[in-house]
Amino acid sequence: MFRKDFNEDDYLEANPDVAVAVNKGIFCSGQAHYLKYGKNEGRRLKGLAGKTSREEKVFSLLNKNGLGLEIGPSHNPIAPKKKGYNVHILDHASAEELRDKYQGHNINLDNIEEVDFVWCGESFQELIGKTNCYDWIIASHVIEHVPDLISYLQQCEALLKSEGILSLVLPDKRYCFDYFSSSSSTGAFLDAYAENRVKPTSGQIFDHIANAAKRNGDIAWSFDGLGGANELAHTFEAARINYIHSVSHDDYIDVHCWKFTPASFRLLISDLLGLDLIGLEIKAEFVTNGCEFYVSLGKKTDMTESLERLDALKMRKLENA
Repeated sequence: MFRKDFNEDDYLEANPDVAVAVNKGIFCSGQAHYLKYGKNEGRRLKGLAGKTSREEKVFSLLNKNGLGLEIGPSHNPIAPKKKGYNVHILDHASAEELRDKYQGHNINLDNIEEVDFVWCGESFQELIGKTNCYDWIIASHVIEHVPDLISYLQQCEALLKSEGILSLVLPDKRYCFDYFSSSSSTGAFLDAYAENRVKPTSGQIFDHIANAAKRNGDIAWSFDGLGGANELAHTFEAARINYIHSVSHDDYIDVHCWKFTPASFRLLISDLLGLDLIGLEIKAEFVTNGCEFYVSLGKKTDMTESLERLDALKMRKLENA
């Protein structure tokens, strides 16, 4: 049943991407979008920007009293042990190595947590030695770096309890240095999975460096109607050098392998569910605030509904316009 307090103007003002979609005829009204997607996505009914904190969005469905895992927090954990969270930390380096890495980078080294599991390329199940053991997992600005995202999601799924939640914070490519890149397609993720990739491809490295951009000197910004990126972050020569190096060397060059918008990520999860490659569905979403958006994934149920793919493609196209 539709809620009586719904106001069309308030909803469109709070969700400008929906307003654009309505103007383009993708949806007949904001009410139609809310009924089909907005309610389940956790869309705001009124303009409440800034009133829901980042931490509240990340923890919206999480059992804070349960056992958690934060993956790749580096120097900026969302659920630090010092705040009382019952959490394990998984990272690519030890705390001592992370402190050495960020020495002299104007980083508060005291924020770096002691690392429980140092990942060296093995599966999470092998590293931790258990499955079905975590009430929640947090990964903030991590999955865009992961060469084989499907395997990553499968491993997180294996670690979660039946009611567990994987809480993701993702950069929206429209408001960061990924601005000039298109959102990644499902087929690209399938290729990476089939190839069992363990590092970015040379092409991904070239694209990342050659196309990375800034807006007025900033590598990330908020939606404000003032336009997008207006300068490149690197020279073509830097992209060329890194590309040539990646072809002839095996060392790992960290880049954004994948680019997302909320609609493209929603479509990806629906596709992977339909292909029986993952058993995780979207349980909640928070739309982009600043340069990032928030998605909570949990294990699918018998009530899981498939996405209307044509509508999803239209929204992805709109967000890539």
